[in-house]
Amino acid sequence: MNESYTISNEYCFIEDALKRLYDIFKAWTFPKMNHSDKTITETINDDDQKVDAKKESTRRSSNDFDAKTAGASTLLAVHRNKNGRLPVSNYDDPRWYDQPDNSFAPGPGDQVSQSSTAYTNTSMQQQTSSKEPAPDSKRRLGRIFGQIVVTLTLLIIAFLGGWFSHQAYTNTSFNPSDQSKSYANLIQQAWTAVDQNYVDRKAINYQQMSYQAISAMLGVLHDTGHTRFLTPQDVQSEKQQLSGTLIGIGIYLQQDAKTKQIIITSTIPGTPAEKAGIKRGDVIVAVNGANIVGKDINTVNPLIKGSVGTNVTLTVKRPSTNQTLTFTMKRAEIQVPSVASYYIAQDHIAHIQIKQFSGGVSDQLKDALNKAKKSGAKSIILDLRDDPGGYLQEAINVASEFVGKGNVLLEQDSTGQRIPQTVNGHPLDTTTPIVVLTNSNTASAAEIVSGALKDNHRAIIMGVKTFGTGTVLEEFDLSDGSAILLGTSEWLTPNGQFIRDKGIQPNIEVNLNSNVSPLTPSDENQGNLNLQQILSSKDTQLVGAIRYLESH
Repeated sequence: MNESYTISNEYCFIEDALKRLYDIFKAWTFPKMNHSDKTITETINDDDQKVDAKKESTRRSSNDFDAKTAGASTLLAVHRNKNGRLPVSNYDDPRWYDQPDNSFAPGPGDQVSQSSTAYTNTSMQQQTSSKEPAPDSKRRLGRIFGQIVVTLTLLIIAFLGGWFSHQAYTNTSFNPSDQSKSYANLIQQAWTAVDQNYVDRKAINYQQMSYQAISAMLGVLHDTGHTRFLTPQDVQSEKQQLSGTLIGIGIYLQQDAKTKQIIITSTIPGTPAEKAGIKRGDVIVAVNGANIVGKDINTVNPLIKGSVGTNVTLTVKRPSTNQTLTFTMKRAEIQVPSVASYYIAQDHIAHIQIKQFSGGVSDQLKDALNKAKKSGAKSIILDLRDDPGGYLQEAINVASEFVGKGNVLLEQDSTGQRIPQTVNGHPLDTTTPIVVLTNSNTASAAEIVSGALKDNHRAIIMGVKTFGTGTVLEEFDLSDGSAILLGTSEWLTPNGQFIRDKGIQPNIEVNLNSNVSPLTPSDENQGNLNLQQILSSKDTQLVGAIRYLESH
């Protein structure tokens, strides 16, 4: 009789094995019992019979092959015993242990198969048949022991496996030779301690616990402003920003460091804000009727943003007329140009600004350069101030428009191996004089371009030292839609200068007053400014670039 062990019948199998052990125990011990032993056993059997009476009607013999088909000429004659049951192997019939003890004594008319063990009970004394158990009984007994051994072995293995895995998971030992694993386990221990023991259950926020832990983890890597954690909302915003589209009304904002005023620095042409009449210099005092004076710009921005087709109302104060004006606009999807340009005709200078290195920015720059050439531009101011960076490949493509041969940067991995990133070999202008404007917010891809043009002696860098990111970011998506932007390699200038935490040093340092906003091509276009108006502005960096180009 072959039986297979599965998890689903684990407990039934164990119960059956124990019953079989009990059967064997009785078979071995009952022939040696005295009267008092038998009385105890009878009492046990009577209790067993009562407990299992309800089950008996549903049980079947586990070894029906002992009862052969009636009329077979090769079988011994089989008679029913006095309990009305067919004689089957006691070891294989689960009903056997339910029988009263007098079942061991055959009735006057019972005929017992020679293959089974006969018991007689005379004057309450038992005698064992002198005949040895038949080979079939021995084989069955062997199978029973085999099943018991297999069952117990599997149970022991399962117990030990669970115990060892629990020990491995909760092991509190600290192994200095494997710090990564040990400290990761430390985080898990802390999480478990809070999860299972902290008293104020309402205060536990698993999302914030994990987000803050990840942010803190990245914060100690000293890649400030670059390597960072993004929530699912941040991921979508980042992708939208680098795609060159946004949903809103089309304004650029800046907060005054001293007065905390939120000032509209410019509007995007053709957007709801420009059409409504909002102008550069307007100060926002309320959004949808709610006063925002003194609030942080990061708090106000989300109030202005919203879904396409929804309305937003801005209340602004216009310093030039001392008026308070209210504008209601419908939010729209806006294609934001990453390149803006303005041609200063009197000096034949093209003022070109790259706002960020989003997808397709190199093509936009190419269009701006071609337009400037047609207008008669003889020199270029490439404005990278406040440019947060973007895609590495776009930085390579932009530098390649001004450099005919050589490297744009050197990329160094964690092992120290350096791989040069060369220009793409499709320059557009390698001779026109260029001044690159930078400030402390010039970062990432904008620093790559600045360093490439400086080291290849293609441009003069003017302004102040750049931010100093110096890492190439790779995005690692997390399971809930959040992500890690992680610096997986460092970049160096073509001359091998590290930028991380150092930045690009300008050839000519020119500071800009912290209370003055840079004058952008969008501002110049909006005001249709001439050379004298630009020179009269307080943008000392832009004025310095114009003066340098005039004299060179």
